[in-house]
Amino acid sequence: MTDPSPIRDASTEEPGLVRLLQVVAVAANESTSVEGALQTCLDAVCRHTGWPAGHAYLVEAEGELAPTGIWHLAAPSRFPRLREVTRQTRFAAGQGLAGRVLSTGEPGWIEDVRRDPEFVRTVAADEGIHSAVAFPVLVGREVAGVLEFFADCPLAPDPALMGVMANVGTQVGRVIERARAEEALRLSEAKFAGIISISSDAIVSIDEDQRIVFYNQGAEQTFGYAAEQVMGERVEMLIPEQHRADHEARVREFGDSPIVARRMGERGQISGCRWSGEVFPADASISKLEVGGKRLYTAVLRDVTERVRAEDALARQAQELARSNADLEQFAYVASHDLQEPLRMVASYTQLLARRYRDKLDDDAHEFIGYAVDGVTRMQALIGDLLAYSRVGKGGGAVERADLEAVFRRTLDVLRTAIEESGATVTAGPLPTVAADPVQMGQVLQNLVGNGLKFHGAEPPRVHVSAERRDGEWVISVRDNGIGIAPEYAQRIFVIFQRLHTRAEYAGTGIGLAICKKIVERHGGRIWVESAEGQGSTFFFTLPAGDEAE
Repeated sequence: MTDPSPIRDASTEEPGLVRLLQVVAVAANESTSVEGALQTCLDAVCRHTGWPAGHAYLVEAEGELAPTGIWHLAAPSRFPRLREVTRQTRFAAGQGLAGRVLSTGEPGWIEDVRRDPEFVRTVAADEGIHSAVAFPVLVGREVAGVLEFFADCPLAPDPALMGVMANVGTQVGRVIERARAEEALRLSEAKFAGIISISSDAIVSIDEDQRIVFYNQGAEQTFGYAAEQVMGERVEMLIPEQHRADHEARVREFGDSPIVARRMGERGQISGCRWSGEVFPADASISKLEVGGKRLYTAVLRDVTERVRAEDALARQAQELARSNADLEQFAYVASHDLQEPLRMVASYTQLLARRYRDKLDDDAHEFIGYAVDGVTRMQALIGDLLAYSRVGKGGGAVERADLEAVFRRTLDVLRTAIEESGATVTAGPLPTVAADPVQMGQVLQNLVGNGLKFHGAEPPRVHVSAERRDGEWVISVRDNGIGIAPEYAQRIFVIFQRLHTRAEYAGTGIGLAICKKIVERHGGRIWVESAEGQGSTFFFTLPAGDEAE
């Protein structure tokens, strides 16, 4: 066996401890890798103390100490079994000498490894190891690693050396901290570069001379130039000729302003120029940054050609739809108005025929004449409602302050006969004043309350009108105790000429709720019904609650 290495008394070698610290500090500052700093530290400590072996552990992501394979050995062939066992051993916090240091963050010292159960690598004693010490490598208060050393003779704790080794561990910890920061920066830069590179938006950076210094793949796809064609060239090659002077002035104005960035769309659309000469619309954001005393401007451009085309197509369709609706309303108005006179003539002459030839016609003839008159009357009612429907958008009155309580009182006056004949009870809670056409509001309430009077069961009708303000709008409700509506018909009833009952059961043309829907939508609101068969119905419609609402 090799003779035990001589052990120096560190407490009496203050100059030596200072040199040790200097060596480790220089290594920490100049080392380009964590591995290099650990090797330098192990070598320096072993040279100073005369210890024959030293090894470094680092904490892995799982929180365990893993061997690095970095050793200082007085002779390369020494301690093979210890090295092999160490290579295969990981320590959790609190496990073994190294694990205790990981757990406490304090140095650990074992004077006799044979007698200390905490030292689990028993082969060390077989190879002549007598004592073991371990010191934490600290990043702040975090234990990032452990330096362990072995002596082949009895080794009493050395407070002075332990104090120095605390500083050594901190110096090595700075290397680890710097390496972590560099790795995080490298990953961040790689992610950022990857994002910029594959971005579908064009990203172009220029210097103070308006020359292009960065140009990503998105810019290549947008402008049609390869990066090598534009790098170092003036950015005006990407700008339509008629906008170049204005662009340069805007960049200088932005450079002189305290604003560091402008978001996309803040200054409206701009125009770009492709390699082919095609001018295209774009949204853009711009930022500025000082780098090495020089200012860089970076623009992110998004080609909005397809969006602009879609917006133009949508605007054209909206114009065509508005014109078509206007033509349709005009047709319905004219047709409804012009059909009234022929129908009146048919009805008048049919009734005249019945009176003049009353004694000469049999019962069948009188029945047929009754059918004709009834059909004409229903047609007149239908045309009248159609005329009213066409007038909602065309002939609506001005929007003004409409007191819905006053509108409700007028509705009761109009429906007084129907209320008295049906024995109905019609009530209302407080109703607001809104910005609306009061005449059309009367039409809505008259239709909804009238339906409650018409579609009732055996009990006398009960109708209640109320209002509630929600989320910036008034919700008006008309609740009745009538026959109700099956949920599957809740949308159909607002379609023009849609009826759920025969004329023999309930009179009407099936246009009243369609008129209500058109009026409410003209006022920027919505209308719907909540109902179930046999359980009554509640119709709701909304009106904007502006500043004029009460």
